[in-house]
Amino acid sequence: MYLRRAVLRLLATAVLLPVLASCAGPSGGAFDVPRRAYVARSNGGILSEQEDPFARYAPVFVIQRHGEPHNRIGTVAATRDGKGRERVYVDPAEPTLYAERQEFSTERGDYVNLIYRVHFQGVPGLRLTRGANVGLFVIVTLNDREEPVLVTTVHTCGCYVATVPTTYLPADARPDEWDASSLDVHGEVLPGLLRYPGAFAPNYRPVVFVRDDTHRVMDIRVEDVGEAAWRYQVAPAALRPMGALRALPVNGGTTSFFYDQGRRRGYVRGARKPLEMLLMGWWALDLYVGRDKDLGDRRQTGATFYTSLKPWRREESDMWPFADFLKYWGWRL
Repeated sequence: MYLRRAVLRLLATAVLLPVLASCAGPSGGAFDVPRRAYVARSNGGILSEQEDPFARYAPVFVIQRHGEPHNRIGTVAATRDGKGRERVYVDPAEPTLYAERQEFSTERGDYVNLIYRVHFQGVPGLRLTRGANVGLFVIVTLNDREEPVLVTTVHTCGCYVATVPTTYLPADARPDEWDASSLDVHGEVLPGLLRYPGAFAPNYRPVVFVRDDTHRVMDIRVEDVGEAAWRYQVAPAALRPMGALRALPVNGGTTSFFYDQGRRRGYVRGARKPLEMLLMGWWALDLYVGRDKDLGDRRQTGATFYTSLKPWRREESDMWPFADFLKYWGWRL
């Protein structure tokens, strides 16, 4: 009996330690040298950065360890197997940033969101967020002077949301008791304020440092993108419209990255999260908790992009009506 209990405790420890380590841990860690930086190129080189706002403001993604294919930003694709069944996947051979523009207004002004979405093959191993086709959003919010006032990062499941103000945002627009020195996001420590130069210049970009395996955001900085050529191993990334995810080429036709009918409508195909469903689904009252999904009007996508695990706050914390999302989290734009 004692031996059996000891074995069970050992098994429980072996299961829970990697799970807990994946959702909480100190920021930092070793990087591959040279570091790989994914830098958006303007519409395949057709437009200059000055002509293409998506390229002009695009974040730079720096990967902690890029040796493994699942740690590389990829391109979403579709194929058919031997039985003719469609399958969507992320091809790590070619990096792509998917982008779209969103306008919104508050009592204090008019703003524009430039929304960038990237995807990875998956999260491997026995981790809480284990699953395929996982992704990450970076949203750059511009004021009416086209200055970036907020940088928001969140996984494409709605998890680990972090909104960081810049020096172009008035201090009174921040949530009460905001700590400008640091921001704790479930174990990752991000800056509480991103410092841009006095006058905005398009060569200054948010640089998002991404942890290996879990793809957690481990740091955000503002850097001169012109210096990336000597500071990082630059990997040019294509810029494609967000709508391309709903029209993936396959066998002479197109298909969607998302389920388009049934209870899973709006969720990424193949993005199962078994551990999150098992450990969190019952108390979050959502069997699809942690699954990656579409971002848009929930009446059209079928999925609410909630950022709070409180079941009674799903619609209030939905990120698509961005003004309401900011108000829910205490921002006063």
